[in-house]
Amino acid sequence: MRIPNGVQEILKRKMYHEQKIFHLKQLLETQPDNPIILAFISAEEALIKKKGIRAAKIYEDVAAKTDDPKWLIDRQARTLAKYAYFDIGSGPIEKAHALFTQKLDLEPEKAWKKIADILKQMKGWGYAAQCYANADLPGTAARMFEKQLKQPQKAAWYYEKAEEWLPAARMYKKSRLHDKAGQCYAKAKMLKMAVQQWKKAGTLEKYNIGEQTMSNIMRK
Repeated sequence: MRIPNGVQEILKRKMYHEQKIFHLKQLLETQPDNPIILAFISAEEALIKKKGIRAAKIYEDVAAKTDDPKWLIDRQARTLAKYAYFDIGSGPIEKAHALFTQKLDLEPEKAWKKIADILKQMKGWGYAAQCYANADLPGTAARMFEKQLKQPQKAAWYYEKAEEWLPAARMYKKSRLHDKAGQCYAKAKMLKMAVQQWKKAGTLEKYNIGEQTMSNIMRK
């Protein structure tokens, strides 16, 4: 069985699902009751209702009957990621990653980034941030936790992973984790700021900073 000519082109167009259904039905008039075209119409109807998992399953079934065309597997993976938030319990993100890596031969980190980019477009900030972290892009994850999710402690942790010491220090400071803020200021070579944070944390002794040492540092 093969996918009729014209189906891929219709699905690739930037238009509403209702418009794609209209064009698929026009194509169906030339091939009455074609099960593949009918399947794609059902998938588009599912997407109107935000049922991405259902649409992805239809793509999976069609792909199995038509020798797994790569463009359709890619569409399945993207659909799973795009509509992940509507049925997160079904594991759509992990399924999308498996498709990208096992069937489309993407390296794991590149697959995580692709999924993260899709989730970001859909404003799925939390899962997008985690996927960026999985893609070994902790700095990107940190900025998302800081700016979109307003979670300074998590942002600080990811900034630290990225060795972006100054924003890490600022986020730890905002979270009132003064000892950690001090450590990051120290790594950013801002010893004065580090000492101020350690003083607030009551941990100067931990870093062997007595009154005289502190005075010398603050005068510099």
